[in-house]
Amino acid sequence: MNTKVVILIVSPPSDLQIGLQALLTTHLDVDVLVVGEGASALKVIERHNLSLVILDQDIPGNVVPTLVKNIKTNWPETQSLVLANDDHGRQALLDIGAESVVIKGLPGVKLIAEIQRLLRSKGNKPKE
Repeated sequence: MNTKVVILIVSPPSDLQIGLQALLTTHLDVDVLVVGEGASALKVIERHNLSLVILDQDIPGNVVPTLVKNIKTNWPETQSLVLANDDHGRQALLDIGAESVVIKGLPGVKLIAEIQRLLRSKGNKPKE
């Protein structure tokens, strides 16, 4: 597959958003798009062929479960990874279609490894 891997980060403007974007672009050969809330996320997902959507549990309006369901239903080839504050609700997110739920604060090298695992599982292997 020669198309470049595109990842969307959905997170309110924060150090997490900035750090995650820097981590991805430093360690993976991917294009990274960033939005701060759910409605914008859906517009970007509709317009782009995304490999992965990374959702911050702190998106305003508690919309993460709705976004995960929409992604799974309408764009089944796009994977979703949720950055959670704790283990509460992890299984529910996995049950509705999130491919991965990780707790915020996971070391960067482990987060990159998890993202690479997800991308490989769908045949989207970014260059390192």
